[in-house]
Amino acid sequence: MTIRIAREAVLRSARGDEEVIHAIKMLDDLSPTLNLLSEHLFEWYSMYEESVQPSEDAVREILKRREIPPAMRTLAQNLTDLYESRRTLIEYIRDETIIIAPNLTNLAGGLLAARLISIAGGLGKLARMPASRLQILGANRAMFRHLRGAAPPKHGVIFQHPLVHTSPRRLRGRIARRFASKLTIAARIDYYSGEVREELAESLKDSLPDRAGNFILKC
Repeated sequence: MTIRIAREAVLRSARGDEEVIHAIKMLDDLSPTLNLLSEHLFEWYSMYEESVQPSEDAVREILKRREIPPAMRTLAQNLTDLYESRRTLIEYIRDETIIIAPNLTNLAGGLLAARLISIAGGLGKLARMPASRLQILGANRAMFRHLRGAAPPKHGVIFQHPLVHTSPRRLRGRIARRFASKLTIAARIDYYSGEVREELAESLKDSLPDRAGNFILKC
């Protein structure tokens, strides 16, 4: 009985891992498609009304206009459906990631946690990755530039987190390094034990430098 439950838990985790990878890739493809179609729609709609800022609400307003051609109406309707699909995907990714990687999600947020898992090729691969590698995960272009003589990248996709991109430029490398270290610990706990460690978020906060660049507590 215990073996069967453990096996089911492993299978559930593996499926969730793969589901999240597929979902985040779909989201990453959907967003530029939405932007491109929205741009074309509003360029067309400018023939009927100028100075309209592209947005989901503006698309819904277009649907209320009676004088627009059927093709434009169809495009606007398809866009509203795509906006809804994106919301559904985001909700799904957040819900699923908190199940398969609760500690990683608590630190990084659902979308960034899912993106890290996806780029790494799975939670297991992410958990076995050194913090220095996780820190620059997703920085492929910067790495290619580094190979041609540019400075090495200080961060990859973790730059999307406010902790990194809102920090002073001179401290970003140090903060990214500390952040990556905690994310690595979180991923390993999630993969090997699944135990939720609420204290990880507090320990991350305590390990960061102040605005002057001084570390109050090193851990």
